Parts: sequence; structure tokens; C-alpha cells
Amino acid sequence: MNMHLRRWMTILCCLIPQALAAQRIKLPLSLPELEARARADSNDPAAHYNVALAYWNEKRYDDAEHSLRTAISLEPRFAEAHLALACLPFARRAKLWNEIFEGEVPQDQIPILQQSDREYRHAFLIDPMVDFRIIAAVTPARPDFLDVQDYLGEAYALFFQGFTDCQEGRYEDCHGRFESLIRDIKGDRFPERVPNSVFWYKGIAAAHIGKYDVAEQHFRVLISRNLNFEKALASKGEFSRVPLRTNEYRYTLATVLQAEGKPIDAIALYHEALAEDIGLYMAHVRLANLFEAQKDYPHAVQERLDAINANPDDPSLQMDLGVTLGKAGMMPQAETHLKLAVDGNPRDSRTYYWLGVAQTNEGKTTDAKASLTKFLELAPSRYDKQIAAAKARIAQLP
Repeated sequence: MNMHLRRWMTILCCLIPQALAAQRIKLPLSLPELEARARADSNDPAAHYNVALAYWNEKRYDDAEHSLRTAISLEPRFAEAHLALACLPFARRAKLWNEIFEGEVPQDQIPILQQSDREYRHAFLIDPMVDFRIIAAVTPARPDFLDVQDYLGEAYALFFQGFTDCQEGRYEDCHGRFESLIRDIKGDRFPERVPNSVFWYKGIAAAHIGKYDVAEQHFRVLISRNLNFEKALASKGEFSRVPLRTNEYRYTLATVLQAEGKPIDAIALYHEALAEDIGLYMAHVRLANLFEAQKDYPHAVQERLDAINANPDDPSLQMDLGVTLGKAGMMPQAETHLKLAVDGNPRDSRTYYWLGVAQTNEGKTTDAKASLTKFLELAPSRYDKQIAAAKARIAQLP
């Protein structure tokens, strides 16, 4: 961190009354109502996630963690749940922020922080556009924008308010404030003055509002900077938090290029990311989605298989492969992999639906009816369209 910025951040911390706490999470229903929903829709990962947030508000952190892990067990690629697990240690131990800032993290907290970083990375690998708002629940409250401006000047007010905007989902405001900050500190002429965190948040905000060219520019800066930082860190051999590494910035940039409508560039960058980390299973998932959209099923199927090899513990990847095989007209193979997905996670109702579709196309009427009926037994109530479709399919079976 820039020493000038660190100095003023220290002054700012002194201006924040210690009584101020992180925000409560705004929820549409009360805890008892959310608990009732989670019991009624016990196979709905979203219901377990929502009740976890309610437990969080009540400082019942063990219950919150249990519900978050239940949500992930039902849907392994639930990005918001992974991000919440990344933030949970900061809710349990409010002084962790200061310990990190001062470089005085207790030894027993280092493995917890490392696991937090892994969950953070996983959330953004699953979905770089993951909802940031859970971060606001553990971020210490900041003084009013105008108070900061009076004490420290507009640049510092823009710096802190920009983070708040992004964490509360106001991406246009976040992008605008950081744009003003960069102009204020002449960051366009002296980019070294712009902290990595500004490029990261501003890049994500830009992607959220469709300014992909801006996001691309910022992530390329982060990749360049992080390469040098990681080399220096490796040479020191000391603990330092690195929530996102160079290759994860590279992967995020590939998702931006894909969204920007540059599939050739995105494919090249996904392959580059995979060359650095063969375990980066979400790169295979996104490549498969890209090839599937082009109806290039041979390449899509291979990427699905590669994703399973990279992360064999996620049965939803078997479901993805089964669906792709079904779209390619390979119904027996689709059925085989969908059954593997059922074995791996028998509470994921989505797999039974697609299994029923494959069996219907194979002419296996009895099996298809059983699979679709099982889907109806397990499906969360919010799957109303799929429930209607399953009932219609059953009605059409002889």
C-alpha cells in the first residue's frame, strides 16, 4: 500500500467511533419466516442461503455457517454462498480487519484467513459478477462522505465511498466515483498512484454496467502488476493475503472478453489460464458454454469432461455434461452421466428433470415418468416453470 494512503487511512480509522459496526443485512422476511421456508423447501439452496443471512444478523455464526454449507452441498457453484463463507471470519472476529492492516495477525488466524481467501477466489471464479453486498455486512462502517471530505479531502472521500457503492450494488456510482478519484490524483498520467483495489472494484463495476472495454483495460493492468508482486512475495517467503492471484485476474479478463463478444480472444485467454493452472475447472465450464452456444458439441463435450477431471467432487458438472450430451443427441451417454450426477447429489432436483427428458427421448417411458415424478417431489417451489414443464411431460407419456 502507498505510504501516503496508509497514513491517511490510519487517521481515518481514528475518526470512526468504535461503536460503529458493520451493516445489518436487509432481508425481506423475519428469521422465523425464513426458517419455515428452509424447512418447507429443504432442497432449495437459496432458502438455506437466506436463512443463513438471518442467522448472521442475530450473530448466530455457527448456524449461519451450517446453512451456508448446506446451500453449497445442494448447489456447489453457489457463488454468493462461497463469498459469504469468505466474509464470515470477519463477522466472527471484528478486530481481524485491524490485525491485517497492522500486520499483526495471530498465528491461529492465518489458516482461517487462507481458507477465507480460497472461498473468496472460488466465489469470483464461479461468477466474477457475484453479488458484492455480503461484503458490506462485515466491512466496518465509515463516516459520512462529507465528513471524510472535510477532514481528508475529496480524493479520500471518493476512495472510501466508491467501495461502499460497489459493496451495496450501486455499480454506476462506484464506477463514477473511482473515475473521479483517478482524475483527482492524476492517475491517468501516473497510473502507479492508483491502488490495485481501485482497479479491481472499478473493473468489476464497469463489467456490471456493460463497459467491458474499461473493465478489460483495468484487468490488464492488474495482471501486469500482480506478476511482479507475486515474484516479490515468493522471494520473501512471508505471509501476506492475496485474495486473487494473477491467473484469476487472467480468467476474469477472459470472462469480460467473452461478455464483450470477443470469443476468439476469450478462448485464447482461457487456455492461457488453464496452462498456468490445470485445476481451474470453471475455465473449462465457460469454454464449454461458449462452444455449446456455437453448437460445437464435440468441443463442448470435451470441455465438460475436462471440467469433471479438474474437479471430480462437484456432481453438478456431471449434470452439465449430461445436458450437453442430450443437446448433441447422444441420449444414452446423457443418461449415463445424469445418473452419475444423481448418485453424487441425490437432492439436486434439476438432475432428475434432465434425466427424465433424456429417458423420454430414448423411449424409456417408465423410467422417464419415475425421474420426472422424483423431480416434482424434490423441486423447490420457485422452480415453478420447470414444475409445470415436468407435469406437462408426464401427462404426455403413455
